Amino acid sequence: MANAVSALIGIMLAVVVGVAVTIPVVVDAISEANLTGTTATIVGLIPLLIGVLLIVIVVSFMGLKTAH
Repeated sequence: MANAVSALIGIMLAVVVGVAVTIPVVVDAISEANLTGTTATIVGLIPLLIGVLLIVIVVSFMGLKTAH
């Protein structure tokens, strides 16, 4: 049980760091870059991909914990 609690705390910490720190920093860096056109469109997808990556990591980690 203690192992599951520590895993849940680790997941919550990773999500908080990812959402509260990483995504705003990336969005700010992208907006400061003054990109235009196709480059701006592609680079604008980076925060979305970070969010999707966080979701995939959380789901896969939860799946590993329930498999044992």
